[in-house]
Amino acid sequence: MFDTATNDVIARIKAGKRTNGILVAPDGQRVFATSGGDGTVQAIDPASNTIVAATPVGKRPWNMAISPDGGKLYIACGRSNAVAVVDARTNQKIAEIPVGQLPWGIAIR
Repeated sequence: MFDTATNDVIARIKAGKRTNGILVAPDGQRVFATSGGDGTVQAIDPASNTIVAATPVGKRPWNMAISPDGGKLYIACGRSNAVAVVDARTNQKIAEIPVGQLPWGIAIR
């Protein structure tokens, strides 16, 4: 984690195996990190710099996008050929959307 005002590193958090994508929730209350090595998304509390949940989402999660209201997290799971949908407030996987071969990126408008 780092201080955005000073760009100083203030904490190092091991978030699973082979962390790939990092995303901050719109309200700043959570940071999410994909763990490609163990197929999870880690929810991090930036106030305490601790992992509060590790949600299994699929094979090789990579990049993420979050809905504008911060309610749903969408994760491109490359080796699952799908996008996992996670309730960002409860950290529960709620859906898996087949999207074709090897999705690595995702965006929401």
